[in-house]
Amino acid sequence: MSEDRSLDDFAPDGAVDDSDETTDADAPDADAPDADAPDADAPDAAPATATSTWHADGAACDRCGERVERRWRDGEAFVCADCAAW
Repeated sequence: MSEDRSLDDFAPDGAVDDSDETTDADAPDADAPDADAPDADAPDAAPATATSTWHADGAACDRCGERVERRWRDGEAFVCADCAAW
């Protein structure tokens, strides 16, 4: 059976700080903005827009009506690869 070892056992000599002192650098800055908080001055982000759809049973192309599994957005329509304006 192997002996449980600390990761500190694998660090180069002098690389491990065993002190329990907390310095000002270790303490969170009370004036620092929270990285997860939304910025009140930032504009609202636009909602994501799907650029393609996939249907296992197929769906009709909005232009030609052909039933296809994959359609791509072209303006407000979802179209097959043949009707898409690449």
